[in-house]
Amino acid sequence: MLAGNLYDKIVYSKDMVELGKVKNFEINPDGMKVTHFILKLENDAAKQLLGKRPRLRQAKVRVKTENIENIKDAIILGQSVEELKGTIDKL
Repeated sequence: MLAGNLYDKIVYSKDMVELGKVKNFEINPDGMKVTHFILKLENDAAKQLLGKRPRLRQAKVRVKTENIENIKDAIILGQSVEELKGTIDKL
């Protein structure tokens, strides 16, 4: 699969909460492997995951690619919103 096919793809948690869209990728240069994707959160998802809505800018987070359970028309993660709270990095 090409990285361009994943750009702007909608991401859902395991409990089918729409989290946001893929905006970028992080690559480990040593292994030349995609390790994380950068997700622009929807306002409601930002409030659930980060505890607050973004004021002026969009909230972006870094999610490990190992959290991906399925990729088709959208990306489905293997964790619920509650489970994701401790596993994402705010940017």
